[in-house]
Order: sequence, then C-alpha cells, then structure tokens
Amino acid sequence: MIATMIITLAIMARRLISDARIINITNALNSKKILIVHCKAQDHDVGAGAMSSGEVYSWSFEDVRGVPRGPYWCRLALDDKRLHFLAYLESGYGVGYAVTGYQANETGVYGPDDEHNQWKQIDQFH
Repeated sequence: MIATMIITLAIMARRLISDARIINITNALNSKKILIVHCKAQDHDVGAGAMSSGEVYSWSFEDVRGVPRGPYWCRLALDDKRLHFLAYLESGYGVGYAVTGYQANETGVYGPDDEHNQWKQIDQFH
C-alpha cells in the first residue's frame, strides 16, 4: 500500500514538472515532389528527413517546466526553394501545446490559428 502511494506520488510529481511535446510536419504537396525537412534547437538537432506527399516528419521531447527548451526552428526545401519557421517556443507560439501540427504545400507552411479555428500561413517558399 505504501509502495503504491509512493509510486503514484512520483508519477504525479513528474507530470507537474514535465510535459511531453510532439511536433508533426505533414507533406501536403499535391505533386509527387519530395519535401526536405530539418529541425533543430540550439542544443538538440532533430535531423533531416525527405518526405513524399502525405508523409509526416515527427519528433517528440520533454518540456521541463522551469528549464527552457527550444526554440525549435525548421527549414523546409522544395526543389530550389527554401523557407524556415519557428516550430516550437516554450510558451506562446504553436506552442505550449502537447501536439503541434504543421502542413507544407506548394505555397508554404501552415500552422494552427486557434483564434479562427483554421490554418494560417506561417511562411512561404522563396
């Protein structure tokens, strides 16, 4: 009984100081072109991935309260065009959510616009 209470308290304490975060970037290109994605924070390189249409580039990490993690920036490449955007910031943008999703298409990358309950363009390919 006491052991169960100690384990339960330990789990609850961990939840109070740490939250798992998941970032997803979906290749929503209408063409059969490959989207190159590379995301990293100053202290954590997530790595690069080449995604076909419909595939998702995804990673997760622990966001420990009181210990800033990020920001995470992502660079996307489509043929000879590039863009970069802020994918995660500890509080505020896209941000602080357990799961944050983005979509990339021919015009750019889109993220959640909670105010209007729809997607908004974050950046465009140059």
